Formats: sequence, C-alpha cells, structure tokens
Amino acid sequence: MSTVTTVTSTPVSVDVADYPAAVRGGALVVDIRSRAQRERQGVLAGAVAVEARPVVELLDPRSAAPLAVVIEGGEVVLVSDDGLDAELFALELHSRGVRGVRAVDGGYDALRAARALGLLADAEHLLRERSAISAH
Repeated sequence: MSTVTTVTSTPVSVDVADYPAAVRGGALVVDIRSRAQRERQGVLAGAVAVEARPVVELLDPRSAAPLAVVIEGGEVVLVSDDGLDAELFALELHSRGVRGVRAVDGGYDALRAARALGLLADAEHLLRERSAISAH
C-alpha cells in the first residue's frame, strides 16, 4: 500500500480576473518594470515603482530595510511587463519563506488588455503606503 503526500503550496501568481479583488483586499501593488519600460509602456498609476534589483530585499521581512507591509504580513502583488520577472521574484521570496507575495499572471500587458490599469488610483491603502514610502 502506498501513501500519497499532498503538498499544499501558496500560489505565486494571481490571475488578472482576480487582481481587482486583491487590490480591494488591501494588497500593495509593486511595479518592478524598469524606468525605461514604464516610460515606454505607461505607468501603473497607484503602484509603488521599485526597480527589480532591490525588490527581493525590500519584500523579505528579515532583510535590513524591508517595507512595512511585509513586516505586518500584508499581501504584495508584483507587476512586470509580461509577468515572468515578477513570477521569478515571487518564487525567490517564497523560497525564503515569504508567502504574501504574488505576481500578476501576464503582467502589465495582461492588465492593459483587461483594462485594469486604473484600479489603483483610488485605493486608500495604497495612498497611505505611497505617502509613507515618499516620506523616507
């Protein structure tokens, strides 16, 4: 008789259809596209823009200077141009034991196609987070 062990894993991506619920639920949206990509493709209004290189350290609560949202156990949604870089960073963070970080499946391109780029403009929790980050 064999035993099957089921391993439940936290998903590292969020479907574009579920993105509005994540925003309404209080997720911090972090745009990890480069400045050049944001200028070429357009900004993700309301997101916190962080260059990709330092994002892992900013989102790991054990690092020297993490963002407050990860210390508090909040959810973070990463957005890259096509979603691949964001997913790689989410996987890296999951390998470090950080479970509240997910990537938008399809990234900015998918959000644009779904006409979901404007969802962040009035999200009160994001206005507070951007103010706190700007104050530093």
